[in-house]
Amino acid sequence: MRIRATIPAVLCLTALWALPISGQVSLSKSERDGQPVYVIENKYVRSEIAYTRARSPLSYFDKITQVEQLRQLAPLNGNHGKHTGHGGVAEAVPWTGGSPYMGYLWTQPWEMTARTYDDHVVLTGEITFPYPDPVTGRLCELRFQKTMTAYEGSTRLKMDYHIQNVGDRPARFQHCVHGSPCVGGTCDDGDYFFAPGDRSWVVWSSLFPQLKIPDQSWHSWPFDEAVDFTETDAEGGLQLFVPARWGVMGDDKTKEVMAMVSSPVTVGGTREIPVYMGYTRGRGNYYLEPSLTKHISNHDDRWEREGYSVDLERGEACVYTVDMAMFHGVSKEQVMDVHSLTGDYLLLSAPTVKVDSKRARIDVAIAVTGDARLSVVEASTGEVLSATDLTPGNVQSIKEEVSLSSAGAEVNVLLTNAAGEQVLVGGTDG
Repeated sequence: MRIRATIPAVLCLTALWALPISGQVSLSKSERDGQPVYVIENKYVRSEIAYTRARSPLSYFDKITQVEQLRQLAPLNGNHGKHTGHGGVAEAVPWTGGSPYMGYLWTQPWEMTARTYDDHVVLTGEITFPYPDPVTGRLCELRFQKTMTAYEGSTRLKMDYHIQNVGDRPARFQHCVHGSPCVGGTCDDGDYFFAPGDRSWVVWSSLFPQLKIPDQSWHSWPFDEAVDFTETDAEGGLQLFVPARWGVMGDDKTKEVMAMVSSPVTVGGTREIPVYMGYTRGRGNYYLEPSLTKHISNHDDRWEREGYSVDLERGEACVYTVDMAMFHGVSKEQVMDVHSLTGDYLLLSAPTVKVDSKRARIDVAIAVTGDARLSVVEASTGEVLSATDLTPGNVQSIKEEVSLSSAGAEVNVLLTNAAGEQVLVGGTDG
């Protein structure tokens, strides 16, 4: 079943908004279930940010396929005295399991700042909160800041994180971007999870007792039982973490792919720590969870183990970015063999530039998350030798030959979109 253009009552906003014109991106205030929300919208996506419930975003309606790509669960006006599964993307800090479940961000509104520019909008939320260290019981204090940027003509939502120890003593914490996707409109057979790598940290695998994987152990990756989602009546679940910069949930029936892509994670401005792509699966649903740790719980016996918490000295900050975006027309087989994937584009194979005397041959197979232009530029002269407009919706193959001003000239292939310009490949021989 696919959730299409007719939005159920639970998704309706009490304030009406106008559709943005082609290419425009807007940010407005509204209300849902009696709670304030921000609405981000452009021609490709519409997203609600429910900041009083730490759902950022709560919804992610894909206009290309007319599908809501995040699960919509309990109304926002439910019991606020305990954690409630509203769906969407939950911000879970300083822990994501145990009690109080999902940390503290859902207990009070963040301070919100909204800014609108010509081709993008920025929404920043900030909250400072004390919490007891699960091991020592000593009071720690964190300032959590999340900045969301949406671009015109793009499915990409850029999420910048700045988590700082503002207390009087060292602090440790966990943080995961707890996403509840339903790619293709529902969690069903044909959906899959993938992240690049050769090993995964399996927290528990009771859904597949036949595999006999010890809890909290490394296991070879990928393995079919984890990659392929199948609805089942069996009891149990699966949770694992792959050390990787990106992970996806895809629907191979519809060729829709939700990607979450992390930047490097820096602590104290000097050291880098690993990032993991977490995957949690039950009988009838799944979660995609970029995480700073390979375990998500506030059990004190686990926080003492390496890789189970992030340590910050007084004044130190943990800084990184997670991009969320949709790709379309991309199969599971292509994703599992992809050359590279970012919040802006996916390259099926390494792009090449082959120069032979005064001719250059370009070969690029690319899918983009928004309106973009692929340009072939001669480095020495700056002359644009060719340009191809790209739009999301499918994989585009660009194979062409261009003339150069001089033999052996260097050629760059550039991708330009609302987020800026980047070099995909350059040189004289690719």
